[in-house]
Amino acid sequence: MKRMLSAGLLTSLLAFGAQAQIYSWTDADGNRIFSDKPHPGAETIELGPTNTVEPPPAPAMRESSRSQPESNDSQAAPYQRMSITSPSDDEAVRSNEGNLTLRVAFDPPLSSNHLLRAEVSGELSSQGIPGTGQAETSITLSNMDRGTHQISAVVVNARGEELQRSSPITVHLQRTSLLQPGRQSSGQAPQAPSAPAAPNVPGGGN
Repeated sequence: MKRMLSAGLLTSLLAFGAQAQIYSWTDADGNRIFSDKPHPGAETIELGPTNTVEPPPAPAMRESSRSQPESNDSQAAPYQRMSITSPSDDEAVRSNEGNLTLRVAFDPPLSSNHLLRAEVSGELSSQGIPGTGQAETSITLSNMDRGTHQISAVVVNARGEELQRSSPITVHLQRTSLLQPGRQSSGQAPQAPSAPAAPNVPGGGN
């Protein structure tokens, strides 16, 4: 038992460090004794430097991994579905006034914090329709030119920042032109009919 205690004491002294010498001797029972205090007839044990291992420094947190404040609108597309349901793609639409109504389906419904706008041939409409909680929202484009147009539905937030857009469709707008041949301009006065030519009268004899 004493031998085990002496061995344990040596382990503790070695772990304590190199700031003190260790003394060893054998007691009357033949047990090996270790102590950090001098003892008559003790053997001095020189301790070597204690091996210490520094833990590796913690990796610096990368800037990209730090939590960033998230915007309520711009992190992901807010709508699982956003598509133009009317008119259909490549449809010919006749409107002499140049008006065209788009119907756009949303899932979930268009938020009241968002505006539906339309982009026609690369130009974004100035008009915006707010969401009303309906699964389908309509927007009417006015005074469009006749011809073929590429049209997309666009959702923006209150700051006018684009959040999501639909796939584009092609629409062929048919509109009566005032310059068509044979059509009289509405601002031109009607022409009076020409007077009939006088009949030929044979000359009289002398």
